[in-house]
Amino acid sequence: MTSNRELLEALISPSTLKILKLFINNEDQRYYLREIAKLTRIPAATTYRVLNHLHDIGLVDVEQIKRFKLYTLNSESSRFLLDILQDRKSAVVEFVNSIQSFDGVQMVVLHGKEEKDKANVLVIGMGLDVESIKRNAVYMSDKFKFNIILLVLSPDQYNQMSSMGLYPGRKKILFEAESS
Repeated sequence: MTSNRELLEALISPSTLKILKLFINNEDQRYYLREIAKLTRIPAATTYRVLNHLHDIGLVDVEQIKRFKLYTLNSESSRFLLDILQDRKSAVVEFVNSIQSFDGVQMVVLHGKEEKDKANVLVIGMGLDVESIKRNAVYMSDKFKFNIILLVLSPDQYNQMSSMGLYPGRKKILFEAESS
């Protein structure tokens, strides 16, 4: 069974798809025609034709500044494409990247499997700023519409709970601090 993304990619020309992805992955950016052509590696004439078509159907807005045109994504009419075409990083990866530099974080473990809409994450360390870690988890959950089920533990707590069999099943270490 093909996904919506694969189906859409098969229906749209490669040039149109590259230009749409550029706009969707950089929603707030404004581009000149030549800039779009350079970033997508599509000839300027083809880029111009595709942009005119996207403007005609309402997916791209054009802003005239003297003799230059700036192109932006029309976020209202392109909302449905965001979920399909946007290259999104995993909420869990973003979360781990955001907390790995926090003082005291020794290890971050994915407990079980990362599902479509949620993941169980254990943050293990000493003297952790639990409130900041929780705020980051909530922020990532809101940003990605993804539920990070979080548990913050000291190394002793984690070892005791593991030895009691409270964390059976699959565990994947997402981050481990270098020992000094």
